[in-house]
Amino acid sequence: MAKNTTKDYDAKLNKTVFSVKHQRTFCMIKPDGVMRGLIGEIIRRIEKAGLKVVAMKMIIPTEELIKKHYPTSDEAWVARLGVKAKKGLEGSPLTAKDAYGTDNDKELGDSVVVSLIQYMQSGPVVAMVVEGIQAINMVRKLAGPTLPFMAEMGTIRGDFSVDSPLVANIEGRSIHNLFHASENPVEAENEIKLWFDGEIICDYSLGNDDIMYCKHY
Repeated sequence: MAKNTTKDYDAKLNKTVFSVKHQRTFCMIKPDGVMRGLIGEIIRRIEKAGLKVVAMKMIIPTEELIKKHYPTSDEAWVARLGVKAKKGLEGSPLTAKDAYGTDNDKELGDSVVVSLIQYMQSGPVVAMVVEGIQAINMVRKLAGPTLPFMAEMGTIRGDFSVDSPLVANIEGRSIHNLFHASENPVEAENEIKLWFDGEIICDYSLGNDDIMYCKHY
């Protein structure tokens, strides 16, 4: 019985270690990132960190795909977009009615969704599945905060974007923040399935895996 318990324990440990070492996340270079010629630079940063791209494609997403990617049917989520639009005016002499013509959270959120769909269809995107140790948190660290002006230098958004929510909302467009990365394991699983369902996700080793991820001494 003791042997079986030890075996079960070892199997559990190995499974846990494997799941951490081979965690997968969904990433997307948005149209502004593609059109600014940043595909290679963004992938270079991902690979330089020790992560690997195991699936990739370039497409112009349909409106249906965008609406599935973002929870646009969730009224509470849409209303929160409206709240965020209002917050973007903080420090400005403008009211929501001055800037947007309404201060209703749902109406503001609906207009943000329209802008988001237009933005995501303004050009091709590069969708990727990235794998490696703590891939979800690592890629988000590489990306930097969602609002580019808050992102640290050295991150993708901090180095290549200075867009402002105030300007974007008044101009009736989305914030151009270059890149998307899943926030958590559930989101990563759902987004990988949505964008790559039935497609090949490759399994291969990097030349430096043994040094980075394994005890080699």
